[in-house]
Amino acid sequence: MSVLIVIDPNDPDPVAVAARLVGASRGLAGGAVILLVVGANSREVAGGLARIEGIREVMCSHHPALRVPPEDLAQRVVEAAEEEGCDHLVASAGSFGAELMPRVAGMLRVSPVTGVVETRDAETFVRAMHAGRVMAVVRTRARPVVLTVQPWAFAPVPVGEVAVTVRQGPEAPTLGWSESAGLLPSHDQGNGELSTARVVVAGGAGLEKGGGFAPVERLARVLGGAVGASRGAVDAGLAPAERQIGQTGRIIAPEVYIALGISGAVQHLAGVKEAGCLVSINTDPQAPMALVADLALTGDLHAVVPSLIELLTDG
Repeated sequence: MSVLIVIDPNDPDPVAVAARLVGASRGLAGGAVILLVVGANSREVAGGLARIEGIREVMCSHHPALRVPPEDLAQRVVEAAEEEGCDHLVASAGSFGAELMPRVAGMLRVSPVTGVVETRDAETFVRAMHAGRVMAVVRTRARPVVLTVQPWAFAPVPVGEVAVTVRQGPEAPTLGWSESAGLLPSHDQGNGELSTARVVVAGGAGLEKGGGFAPVERLARVLGGAVGASRGAVDAGLAPAERQIGQTGRIIAPEVYIALGISGAVQHLAGVKEAGCLVSINTDPQAPMALVADLALTGDLHAVVPSLIELLTDG
């Protein structure tokens, strides 16, 4: 009896995400935790994953593509699960898990449980619904259990110095149903990874009138944080889609979340409700974000942010 966690080798920080997925898997079963990584760079990524505590081994399988087609990957996941006798299969909730795990579940003829934010026991899970306003308790008796997990909802296990075994598994199949045409660099290099950042500074559509996202980027840089955006800001072309936070974007749980000019639609609030401290800077004291924030500053962000940066960098 064991847990198989499938890792996206192209994640900006696969070790940080994997450490949280291992944390989520602690309550699933008493068996071993195995990490599986598949792709042209699988061996390289596996070396970093091997230092995560609480796992038995890392299994890597070569595939000629950096981004493995989900059909090929699903076939390899099912094969690995059968080889290891795994009764739980886990991947991160997001585009990677959303593409992969329904295919895996279909091949195994079970229903997946998606967006898990709490594991109560080996067959009982909690998932968010309706923009986080309702939490559903789901019990499944299917075997194996196929899960996608929200990494931000679970504390990471430590990453140590001693590495476990990295085992080379069989090469992943190349079914030819689809193929990766290539990987393009993000428009948004160097602004920090939203999934694991301790501090996130995000901007809303209102920044369009003030000249763009420069205040957001400056404050994030000073705080050593990542840059985020509301859907309105993305729709206005102020930030790339990979920076969008909310129900239709990224769900995050930083220690500090600073919202600049974000009114706080319910879909956006669903993406940050697990943040440790919410800070709102907005001209409207009655904005939904201001009303739920731990600290709300009423004022023009173009005046407040430079003053705040001056205080943070003084001396």
